Amino acid sequence: MSALYALEGVAFAYDGAPALQVERLEIETGAVTAVTGPNGAGKSTLLNLLAFLEGPTAGTIRFAGRAVGPGTQAALRRRVGLVPQNPYLLRGTVADNVTLGLKLRGVPERAREAAARDAMERLGLVPLAGRPARRLSGGEAQKVAIARALALSPEVLLLDEPFTYLDTPALLAVERLVREVAAEGRTVVLTAHDTARAGALADRTVGLAGGHVVPAVPVNLFHGRVVRDAGGEAVFDTGRIRVHLPDGAPGGSHLAVEANRVVLSARPLDSSMRNAFRGRIVALTDLGASVRVRVAADEPFEAEVTAATAAEPAYALGREVWVSFKSTAVTVF
Repeated sequence: MSALYALEGVAFAYDGAPALQVERLEIETGAVTAVTGPNGAGKSTLLNLLAFLEGPTAGTIRFAGRAVGPGTQAALRRRVGLVPQNPYLLRGTVADNVTLGLKLRGVPERAREAAARDAMERLGLVPLAGRPARRLSGGEAQKVAIARALALSPEVLLLDEPFTYLDTPALLAVERLVREVAAEGRTVVLTAHDTARAGALADRTVGLAGGHVVPAVPVNLFHGRVVRDAGGEAVFDTGRIRVHLPDGAPGGSHLAVEANRVVLSARPLDSSMRNAFRGRIVALTDLGASVRVRVAADEPFEAEVTAATAAEPAYALGREVWVSFKSTAVTVF
C-alpha cells in the first residue's frame, strides 16, 4: 500500500499551548488505522488536521503525494468525511440529516435520496428514516452522523470515538461497515480508548500520548476460537492456552482482558478465579499512579498494579508469578 497521508514535523497549538507534535506519521491508502490514547492525547486534533479543518502551526502534511496548503484545504475537505464524537444533528428527520450534505453540494433530489438510502441501509437506519433526529438515542445519533458522512462517498472516513455510545448490535454494525469501506479501497482512520477492539479491527494501531506518537500495543488481546472442553463448558482456545468463559459468552475470534482485572500472585490463589497461568515478569512500566507488569507465560499478559505492590520483592524482574482473572473479566468479540 502507498501512503495517502504523510506528516513531517507537524505541530499544532491552541492559543500557544502545544496540542500535537508529530515527527513523522504515514497513513496508508485503503487501510484501517486506529489512533488510541487517553483523553487529551491529541486524537481529535489529529483528526481535524486530517480532515483539513485546521492547518498545522508547523510542519508539512502531504495528501496523495502533494503538500497541503491554505489554497488546497477547501477542495480537499470534500474528499474527506469526518464524524465527531458528539455529532450535531439538525432539526428534521433522520433522512433530512443524511441528505443534508448532498443537498448542499447540489446533488439532484433523486440521486441524493438513493445515496442516502444506501447509506442508511448499511447502518440499519431505514426504519428510522422518518423519526425526528432530536428524539434519537446517543448511539442512534452516532449512526446517523456516520451515514451522513458516508452518503457523500468520501475517499477517507474519519471517525472520532465511534463506539462510545453504541450498544452491542450497533457496535457490530459499525465494525462491519468499517471493514466494508476499507474493502472498497477507501481509507478509514478512527480514534478509540478501547485498544483491544481497535487492534482487532485495524490494520495498524497508532498510539498518542501528550500529543506525541508512541508505540501502541493492544493489551491482553488474543486470537483464537470458542470451543467446548471435555466437560462441555465454553473456553477460548488460542492454541497455547484455554481461557474459561462465563455462561452465555458469545462466539468470536478475539478475546480481551483488561489489565486492571488481572491479579498477580507469588503462588496459586485459592479463589473463585478459574483462569490461572504461571509465568515470569519480564518488564515493569511506570504509569505514574500505577505500574504495568508484563508477564511471559504461554501467552504474554499485562497487569496493572499499584506502585506499592510493584515495589515488593515478589514482583521484581525475573520473578515467577501467577496470572489470574475471573471468567467474567473477559470480553469475546
